[in-house]
Amino acid sequence: MSVDPDPTPVTAAEGARTWSGLAWFCAALFERFGAWSNDGADPSSARELASLSRRLGEHVAWWQGLVPDSLLLADEVLDGPVDPGVAMLVEALAAVPPGGRLAAAAAVADVLDADLALLAGRLGTVGDAPARRIIRLVRADLEDRPAGGSPLDGQAPGLQGALAAARPIMGETAG
Repeated sequence: MSVDPDPTPVTAAEGARTWSGLAWFCAALFERFGAWSNDGADPSSARELASLSRRLGEHVAWWQGLVPDSLLLADEVLDGPVDPGVAMLVEALAAVPPGGRLAAAAAVADVLDADLALLAGRLGTVGDAPARRIIRLVRADLEDRPAGGSPLDGQAPGLQGALAAARPIMGETAG
């Protein structure tokens, strides 16, 4: 991963929104994928979904650990998504049929990984070192994400649009 020698710095307020928004998103995915892995509707994908769910659950604490504990930034800390498109994406996952769940989880993980790579390019090497470390750890965890098996073709018509509308996952900070 290359580092922009003169990245546009992420402000403390942007960081508070980004890290808390990513924590919310990972918590929502943890819940959705965990529920899918336990409902018995698609036993063939249960192990991979459970594994991804557990890792995303661990990431919640990592993102929350980056959120500044400051009264001055309290209004910037989110208890929800950074962007309404991210909430729409989480809602769209509810409509994915059992046979498309693994492909949907893979598509969401692919988007998260790509957007985290973009965000990492905006972070400075010294002042943002803790955030860069968390991004590296999360991306390493996502390396063995589900391959998805079958494509989403027609299985979840609203999901592709929701994936596009949610980009970048962490809001304008990735731009």
